[in-house]
Amino acid sequence: MQRSHQALAAAIVLFLSAGAHAAAMPIDQVPYASLGGTKVVTFGDVAGSALPGTNYDGIVFSGGASFAERFSGQDNTPAGAFDVLSGRPTDPLALTAGPANQNLSVIDYSSSQGNVLAGLGPVPGTIGTGAVSMLFPGNTAQFGFQLIASNGGMATLDFFMRDGSLIESIVLNPLAGDFYGFRRDAGQQDIAGISIFNNDPDGIAFDNVRYDAQAVPEPGTLALLGLGLAGLATRRRGTAS
Repeated sequence: MQRSHQALAAAIVLFLSAGAHAAAMPIDQVPYASLGGTKVVTFGDVAGSALPGTNYDGIVFSGGASFAERFSGQDNTPAGAFDVLSGRPTDPLALTAGPANQNLSVIDYSSSQGNVLAGLGPVPGTIGTGAVSMLFPGNTAQFGFQLIASNGGMATLDFFMRDGSLIESIVLNPLAGDFYGFRRDAGQQDIAGISIFNNDPDGIAFDNVRYDAQAVPEPGTLALLGLGLAGLATRRRGTAS
């Protein structure tokens, strides 16, 4: 009996420690090169130009994903030249563009780099100081990007589920021009969108956004799937009887 109690206690400890680990680290930072995501957004399919870039006052669609300043339901309370996002997005997750000339810009950065995406700040002429939010066509378990033109500032990444609930908020400090990768701790494919805002003195831009999203079924498809499962259950009950 004592051994049974010890085994039960050990199992409880393992369960609690696993739960604590999942709660503490729902998203791991990993090497960009380790990501298996097959979708890479290079922004080569949208118009860009030399600085200050091509202005976009609406949602930008590129590489299957969509981009804007923030998600519906979020608040933007700028601090000087920088956007600062807060609040829970509404359900379902949807993008909202910033004010005119304060949303996004696509910049033809160099002949080798090509187009990059930058958020436009609340002060006229501030490029790369605005927030950038991205919505995936389906949920993903991993995400990565190439950071362009940073100078030791800080960035906050908020990872959201499709219903707007926060998975985790990660702070990158200090920033450096580099590749960043992230993966769900247990491989859950539930990252629907990400918001990023920063306070880097030079501003930041993004390229080579990598993800691996599953398709989100249309409502009609879900209804047909439900009918199919119901029919299967009925046939099984008939066979059992």
